[in-house]
Order: sequence, then structure tokens, then C-alpha cells
Amino acid sequence: MLAYHRRMLTFDHWANTVSLDAVEPVAERVPSSLAWLNHILGAKRIWLARVTGTEPPFGVNPSFGPAELRVELDLASDGWSRFLATQSDADVARVIRYANLKGDPFESVLGDILAHLPVHGQHHRGQVNADLRAAGLAPPAIDYIHAARTGVLA
Repeated sequence: MLAYHRRMLTFDHWANTVSLDAVEPVAERVPSSLAWLNHILGAKRIWLARVTGTEPPFGVNPSFGPAELRVELDLASDGWSRFLATQSDADVARVIRYANLKGDPFESVLGDILAHLPVHGQHHRGQVNADLRAAGLAPPAIDYIHAARTGVLA
């Protein structure tokens, strides 16, 4: 099960990078796309802080420019990889206790959190693609099956 989640987080990072590659040269034309990618990053870092019991380095909507965002996305991916390297298949069923952004207490199974991250990211990457289309630009292929077929996830 942990191998599956690692693969999905690899996909998530790849798709974030592909989306940023498309947005970076036209970021001034599609500022909401850059904001959505920043939001994906913010959520990934907040969830990582929750599962590791640390403080997130920034909020859910940071405002990095494209170059800084690329660095931060790599750092987030590395942080998740390091965390998952310390986990076992049994840990996927572990309950994580945390507070939401309003301070309300919650409990979620680690596996559900790991499943949430790529789904949340794909939702917002779909918004990025719609934004690119509305600006008359061609959106990138960010489908999971495309990543799997092309060997990105190998």
C-alpha cells in the first residue's frame, strides 16, 4: 500500500512540475493559475507538517513567483519522500491527530491523507488547465495514465 502512495505522490509532483512549466512563461497572463499552484504547494506543506507534528513554513496560499515555486515544490516533494521513507505499510492505517486551519481538532488515517494530496492537486491543476485554455493557450497533458504510459512513474 505504501508503494502505491509513493507512486501517486510521484505523479503529483510530476503533474505540478508540468503545470508550472506551462504557466511559468505566461504567469502574468494567468495569475490565478499561479495562485492555484501556490495553493497546491501550501496544502502539501501543511499536510506534511500535520503528519510530522511540525509547524508549516507558510500558509495555505503562499505567493511565490514561478522560480521560487519550483524550488518549493521540489522541497515539498523531498519532504514527503523523506517522511514516507520512515513509514511502513502498517503506518498507512495510523491515525493522525491535527487541527484544521480554524483550529478545530480532527483525526484522519494517514492513508486517507496520502490519497487526498494527489486528488486535491489534480482538482486545482484542472483549474489551471481551464485557465490556460481561457487565455487561448494549450494546457499540458497531466493525466495519470499519460504519466504511467510515458514512463514518468517508473
